[in-house]
Amino acid sequence: MKFISFIWILSVWMNLGFIMHGASKDPFDFDQVIHFKIEIPDAGIEILRQSNFQRRWPDSSHRPKVKAQVRINDEPFKDVSVRLKGAAGSFRSIDSKPALTLNLDSHIKDQQFEGYDKFYLNNSVQDRSYCNEIICRELFQRAGIPTPRATHATVELNGRDLGLYVMIEGFNKKWLKRHFDQIGGNLYDSGFLKDIHANLTVNVGKTPEDHSAKNNLIAAVYEKDLSKLLPGIMRHLDLDMFLTHVALDTLTWNWDGYAMKPNNYRLYHNLDTGKFQFIPHGMDQMFQNPQGSIYPRFRGVTVLSLMRLPAMQQQYFKRMLHLYGTVFKPKQLVNRVDQLAAVIEPELKKRSLREWDRNQRGIQRLKDSIGARGDFLGWELSAPERALKFPDAGFVSIRNWKTSRLRGDIQFRNANENNKQVLVIESGSGINIGRWYSPQLLTQGTYRFEARVRCENVVAAPNDLYGGVRVRASGSRINAVLSGTRNWTWMAAEFLVSQPVEEVELSCEFRGMQGRTWFEEGSFRLVKLR
Repeated sequence: MKFISFIWILSVWMNLGFIMHGASKDPFDFDQVIHFKIEIPDAGIEILRQSNFQRRWPDSSHRPKVKAQVRINDEPFKDVSVRLKGAAGSFRSIDSKPALTLNLDSHIKDQQFEGYDKFYLNNSVQDRSYCNEIICRELFQRAGIPTPRATHATVELNGRDLGLYVMIEGFNKKWLKRHFDQIGGNLYDSGFLKDIHANLTVNVGKTPEDHSAKNNLIAAVYEKDLSKLLPGIMRHLDLDMFLTHVALDTLTWNWDGYAMKPNNYRLYHNLDTGKFQFIPHGMDQMFQNPQGSIYPRFRGVTVLSLMRLPAMQQQYFKRMLHLYGTVFKPKQLVNRVDQLAAVIEPELKKRSLREWDRNQRGIQRLKDSIGARGDFLGWELSAPERALKFPDAGFVSIRNWKTSRLRGDIQFRNANENNKQVLVIESGSGINIGRWYSPQLLTQGTYRFEARVRCENVVAAPNDLYGGVRVRASGSRINAVLSGTRNWTWMAAEFLVSQPVEEVELSCEFRGMQGRTWFEEGSFRLVKLR
């Protein structure tokens, strides 16, 4: 009877495992913790102690490889190639908690674990949640961008428990075969803070010495003639996938990725299409600025070049909007973090309650950041609906003015003079700078702000090239100014809104040592020219 009960329990357990995991043994197909036991001889440890990262000269960083005996979930592997990995924030010595690259088949052909022969073991020292890499890689995958997957692992090195790691698919031919039909194109490693025009290392490729395709892409990106820019780039870059990549970098606030850094990416020449595509890498520091602008300071030269085109800025905004509603779902991301936290909790608790507590705080910070990021993005991406609407006449009257005293004891007042509502600025002693301003949310286009102005005894400060009275829009060039005494006259400021939606401050300004000026409130209007 006991034997029958044991068989029944075993059968239920196996069936439950099949239901949970299916027939697949792929380590990245379901949530789990893979266990690595690594044995490296003393001589190998001494060699690895020479590994380093040179921040000022990253190409001079020394990363020797040694042989190791490895057990993965108790399955033995001989002569595995091991080297240290990591850069400015994540590199740790072999005597600490090193990040590692393991190649199973470097010395024994076709040696592999469940179909994989290369892994990155990330120490996650910059991500106490141990979740960023996994959830963000899943995001990129759902958006259609080939991205190495990740799961969790523990590592024991020469009997020393190094604790929890994040295990990631390695970039190599096997990875390429999972995503592309032809795998002969060059796969470039961006290294540390290198853009596409730099001398990038080729990880794999049939012709690693031939960089003509990459040079063609570089030439297209640096095209000065804007009429030729987009057609040239589209010949050499998968633009649709690139827009998705940039949009996801922004949505997740991947400040250390290609768009904003540029860093942490691979560049692959996809021979199936004849075009290049960017592949994300190193996503352990995401969501750190929940209020990060949806128009960040881009530094990747490919992004900068494309964003010179207003049409591409529109496409970028639309792509963010699309992804926010389909792929980037904050509540689902938070739930996913909870799922992953439950998987790693036993491993952390049995090692150190202190480490588990740090992980719990990291988990909560990540969940809070995802929620806050989602709220911020929802507001920012709704901007077109909140932007100023223009009637068929093509202009709107501007109201709701505020004051800003920038220097001196300048005075502001509303007044009614000769049946006209006016906004008045009057100088005090010394140098005075101040303005009436009205913030307006505007869609992409060219505008002209108009107002009727008069001034009396206005004197600019000596050598102040911008002194006097003027109207302007934030970010626009300095327009004509009035000084002395002038009767009512029209002033105007023309300006461009290049982003899909942008908040612009319309200003009526005074800079001077004496005098006063009047702005007719009923004359304020904003014209949309195109």
